[in-house]
Amino acid sequence: MLRISCMAAFSRIILLLLVGNIVYSSAYALGDIADGYTNHLSVYPGDSITLYLNAYQTTPGYTIKLYTLQGQEVLQCQATVSPQLSDSKNTYEDGFGYKRTTTVYLPPTLKSGVYLWENKIPMIVKSSTAKIIVLYPSNTENAYCNSGGKSLYSFNSSDKAASPIVSFLRPMSIEPHSMEFLRWMEQQDFQNVGYITDMDMDEYREIKRASLLIITGHSEYWTLQARKNFDRFIGDGKNALVLSGNTMWWQVRYSKDRNQLICYKNADKDPIKSTKLKTINWNEITLNYPILRSLGTDFTLAGYGRKADKGWDGYKVIASRSPLLEGTKLKDGDILSCASDELDGAPLSGFENGIPIINQEALGFQKVEIIGYDHVARGGVDGVATWIVFKANRSSGIVINTASTDWCSRHGIGSNPDIQTITRTMITRLLNHEYVFSPETSKEPASFAN
Repeated sequence: MLRISCMAAFSRIILLLLVGNIVYSSAYALGDIADGYTNHLSVYPGDSITLYLNAYQTTPGYTIKLYTLQGQEVLQCQATVSPQLSDSKNTYEDGFGYKRTTTVYLPPTLKSGVYLWENKIPMIVKSSTAKIIVLYPSNTENAYCNSGGKSLYSFNSSDKAASPIVSFLRPMSIEPHSMEFLRWMEQQDFQNVGYITDMDMDEYREIKRASLLIITGHSEYWTLQARKNFDRFIGDGKNALVLSGNTMWWQVRYSKDRNQLICYKNADKDPIKSTKLKTINWNEITLNYPILRSLGTDFTLAGYGRKADKGWDGYKVIASRSPLLEGTKLKDGDILSCASDELDGAPLSGFENGIPIINQEALGFQKVEIIGYDHVARGGVDGVATWIVFKANRSSGIVINTASTDWCSRHGIGSNPDIQTITRTMITRLLNHEYVFSPETSKEPASFAN
């Protein structure tokens, strides 16, 4: 085994922290690959994918490995790896421009999932036959990534100036709010599970055959076509499980070559002529496509979970007879712990005995129920986060919306056994079209309710 001196190991750690402005754990820093990316965000088994790897030193015949999120090696190939230098000044926008390391043909038998090349470079493998589709929030990860010096945000961009355009062809890590769910899901025994990226949502064929769509983590950036496809899916009588908060907050679009994510967050600065395609907040009147129409909640009605001192860092249960809570001992008034960064809320008409009441007129849904709620705040204004279940109309599918960025993180499914149990129950019931509302919420038979 090759031994590395303490000074050499320390140098590798420092170098890794500097390259691409991405921070990885020291365990990864001791590896031979500093960073890298792929030419496609997602592929099918049997497809090819090109790797662009940046190594600490030139190594002929280096063994490149592909891992599951559980750390299981599933594939390896050999290629010469070398240190890489970017060929662009604005790498955050133009891409890093690394030279091709190798092209890998994936085995036709490779299972759909989220994988990591060298335990650090994400790759999503899709399925054309899945009944459960898990949506990985690749747009959100790119939006917050400051690899190359800038993101869509000023707080982590050079000179505190955000860029309205960021490249997918640069080093990125796994979206942190989704990580624990993805690991958990990898260990479950659900059959026919497939994974896609945000960009794949632009193509309805990617979800057409599925019965259940699961949105994970922090799914903040959506294109117009992705939203239309989501609504079409529900309108076709399919079901969705939204395990995300601050969901569908910004409209985005892609460059013609689909290598860039575009979001100006300001209608006047966005050069596109079409008013409907301006990359602004989805609740802006000019877009005429409010978030509530799709999700029953939005961020403006709730806020930040860990910055409000009136809440409980979790949901207070008010529907203990809900079949979604089967397998837990949760009672009305109990707190389902899930400290969250951001949460969404449904429109309320007020409170009755301290319990929030849904504003049915504002939503216009056939049937809606609050399972739990939390007091949050945003910009000094109090809000109410709501975990809801709804059926928009008689022919539409069911949507369960946990409305939290951290349901899928270490604060939620990664540490709370009740959330693990509830998540499995929600998936199972939606997949099997079983009853998902509390018995007292409707006199209609289960066949209508679902």
